[in-house]
Amino acid sequence: MKRAHKIRLYPNNKQTTMLKKHCGVARLTYNQCLERWCKDYEGGIKHNFFTIKKWWNKTKIIKFPYALEVSKWAGEEAIRDLGGAFKRFFNKQSAHPTFRKKGIRDSFRITGSVIKVEGKLLKLPKGLHIKMAEELRFEPLKIYNVTVSRTADMWFVSIQCEVPESESQAEGAVGIDLGVTDLATLSDGTKFANPKAERKFRKKIARAQRNLHRKQKGSKNRRKAQMKLARVYYKSSCYRSDYLHKMTSAIANKYATVCLEDLNVKGMLQNHCLARAIS
Repeated sequence: MKRAHKIRLYPNNKQTTMLKKHCGVARLTYNQCLERWCKDYEGGIKHNFFTIKKWWNKTKIIKFPYALEVSKWAGEEAIRDLGGAFKRFFNKQSAHPTFRKKGIRDSFRITGSVIKVEGKLLKLPKGLHIKMAEELRFEPLKIYNVTVSRTADMWFVSIQCEVPESESQAEGAVGIDLGVTDLATLSDGTKFANPKAERKFRKKIARAQRNLHRKQKGSKNRRKAQMKLARVYYKSSCYRSDYLHKMTSAIANKYATVCLEDLNVKGMLQNHCLARAIS
C-alpha cells in the first residue's frame, strides 16, 4: 500500500537558495522540453520520455551549464511529468500541456533511491540535509520519491512510500447526502456541520488584499504584503482540509462500504445565490 506524509521543512539560508535553484531548474527543464517537443511535432518528429531526455542532456551542457549545479533528478522527473502530460493529452484526458511560471506551485521531485530519512532529518542529493518539523509517521518498506514544494514562502516535503497493508475493523454500509447547511448527512442520522471556512476567513482575506493594493509595485513592502495574503489563504485551506480529513477518517473507520451521490458541481455553481457556499 502506498502512503504519503507531508511535512514542513526548516531550511537555513543556504539550503533555501539551493531549493530555489532546484525548483528553477525543474521549471526550466519542463519549459525547454515542452518547446522542443511542440516544434519537433510540427516538423513530423514525435518524441517520448527517452528521446526528449537525451536531447535535454546534450542541450543543458552547452546552453544551461548552471543546471548541473543541482541534482539531475529534479530535471529528469520534470521530463517524466511532461511525458505523462502529453500521454493524457493524446488520450483526451486533459488539455495540452502549458508552460510553468515562476512563483506558481514551485516544486521539484527526486526519486527515493537517492534520499534518506533519519528521524527529523531529510537527506537529499548535493549535501542537502534539512530539518523536518516531525518524524515520518510510519516505517516505510520502500521510499518511492519525495516532492519538495513551496507554499506561502514555506517549504514542505511529501514523502511517498510503501507501507504494510493494515486490517480495517470497519463493517457495515452507509450512504452520504451532501448539502450546504450540513456538509454531510449520513443514512444513520449522523450530521457533519459545514465549517464555512470561506466565511470565517473572508474579512482577513479582504483586509490583506486591501493592504496589498496600497503597496507600490516592485517594492519590498508589496512582497511582504503578498506573503501575508498567501499565508491567510494557506490557513483557510488548512482549516478546510483538516475538517475534511477528520470527517472522512471518522466515516472510513466505522463503515466498510460508503455510498456517495454524484453531483454536477459545475452546473450547481450557476446558481449565484448558492455558488459561494457550494464551492
